[in-house]
Amino acid sequence: MVWMLWASALMVAMNATIKHMTQELPVMVVFFFRMAFAVPLVLPWIVRSGPQILATERLGQHFIRAVFGALGMWCWVFGVKYLSLATFTAISFTRPLWMPFTAWFMLGERLDKRRGFLILLGFAGVLIAARPDMVFDVVVLVAILGGALSSVTMAQVKQLTATEPSVRIVFYSSIFGTLFGVPFVIADWVAPNLVQLAWLAVSAVTAAAGQYCVARAAEIGDATVITPVDFLQLPFAALAGFMIFTELPDLLTFAGAAIILLATLAIAREERRRHVLTPIQ
Repeated sequence: MVWMLWASALMVAMNATIKHMTQELPVMVVFFFRMAFAVPLVLPWIVRSGPQILATERLGQHFIRAVFGALGMWCWVFGVKYLSLATFTAISFTRPLWMPFTAWFMLGERLDKRRGFLILLGFAGVLIAARPDMVFDVVVLVAILGGALSSVTMAQVKQLTATEPSVRIVFYSSIFGTLFGVPFVIADWVAPNLVQLAWLAVSAVTAAAGQYCVARAAEIGDATVITPVDFLQLPFAALAGFMIFTELPDLLTFAGAAIILLATLAIAREERRRHVLTPIQ
């Protein structure tokens, strides 16, 4: 739970940093450097493991995974720019709701009616949470699409981990994602100054640290225990939005997030119950 508490704080810090930068730089520039600064962070692991760690026979799948990951990150940056931090954070909680559908479509896992109902319940919470900002209806849809793409990349990672170590997956995702953004950032290029580059680097470092904390929490804790702690992102985001961007939190955002939380916890319980009841082959 402590690891997830740190993860929640770090993810809000990343979102606040990205939002701050999108007020000064185009979305594509922020997106590009957010991807590019992830590359140096993985280099120490490459050096320690040796260049042979990069040898792969699944380069095409790495590329496809990186493209989906890059599109998801662009949706993330776009949503953070135009939505309040609290509203965007509530919508970002849809990522676990997409996973059962994605696993059914990509991995052949069964999607029963009960989980289908819980997914619909979760998205009803999204509509409630996003209602204060529904004037930005396109932005809300882009933010929701980002959650869907995130679930796709998670399923792709699950497929790749059968033969690929995590450091290789992260490296190719960062490299290909950065290259994917090059033509788009050239079309909308604005050169960041040194201070802005420092903030962009902070967004990458906080993201990497947050992901590490999530991984540590998942390693030692049950999903039904750590997931509620992740929802502390919402009050953290509301506080940061109010103090930094003078965004007033809306009660509907918290109400919708509570519904999303309940649906996510119920899906996690269903998943755990299904694995417990499924006999070992």
